[in-house]
Amino acid sequence: MRADLIALLRCPRCAASLTGTTPQQQTDGELTCTGCGLHVPVRGGIARFIDLPEDETARRTQASFGYEWTHFNDWRPSGETNFNDYFQSLDLESLRSAVVLDGGCGMGRHARHIARFAQRVVAMDFSGAIDQAAANTADAGNVDCVQGDLLALPFADASFDFVYSLGVLHHLDRTEEALAGLVRKLKPGARLRIYLYWKCHGWKGRLLDAVTAARRVTTRMPFPVLRAFCRVLSYSLFGGVVLPYRALSTAGVRGIEDWPLFVYSKYPFNVLYNDQFDRFSAPIEKRYDADEVRALLERAGLVSIAVRPCFGWIADGTRPV
Repeated sequence: MRADLIALLRCPRCAASLTGTTPQQQTDGELTCTGCGLHVPVRGGIARFIDLPEDETARRTQASFGYEWTHFNDWRPSGETNFNDYFQSLDLESLRSAVVLDGGCGMGRHARHIARFAQRVVAMDFSGAIDQAAANTADAGNVDCVQGDLLALPFADASFDFVYSLGVLHHLDRTEEALAGLVRKLKPGARLRIYLYWKCHGWKGRLLDAVTAARRVTTRMPFPVLRAFCRVLSYSLFGGVVLPYRALSTAGVRGIEDWPLFVYSKYPFNVLYNDQFDRFSAPIEKRYDADEVRALLERAGLVSIAVRPCFGWIADGTRPV
């Protein structure tokens, strides 16, 4: 573990600095809080600030994402296209000297791509997916992985030049608390980007209502059973919806870009399969309209807020100087 990463870390209990017994060439060891004495294990070169949650919903959420990103661990099918969707309009060249935080990195696909532009990336996840993220970013050379909780971030305040959290906050019970924590880690004048699910109305809203009803059952399924269910469902959706979308797009048909599942017309089957598991497994799923997203960022103290649609909402805000 690198000394400059240890310098960024803070005790999630008392916010004191940590001392390390893990030289860079070793992968296992321990960090100790200089304040309260908390011992943080380091395994596989990753500091582990995680205990098993007491809350049943939090346990299911942690286990769900750990299972998901361990079994759907290939970043290449969604790779560049997914990165371009989420990071369009961002001045990537401005990150050349930036320290970036990926809050909820999953298998590390976004951390891997943004590492090409940033000086340094810290990728954090609270599930066992962090080991897959470490494997997927190992050859980047400037990505450090940490296992930690968005509700108890183990970093010094005002440490990062850019923070992003994509597809994570809407799965948390305490979304606003987690967002406020991320904002505190921004340097004054630094920017944050999040992705949240959007609300749908009319016939699209009724489809989501049906999905919500199904989730009452699927979020309780054993993960291997749910994965098998999602594979069968995904074959049906790919053949009955996605392939017709591709044909219509090739024929030049317009106005279908915002229809449900259209985004998958530019991805291979496994991306659809992965996302169906994601949709039906996580126990909490919140949805927002544009005004609610803007209000969320305003309450977090951000300014220069921008909210735009991207099969959900991409929202940016700046921490005031």
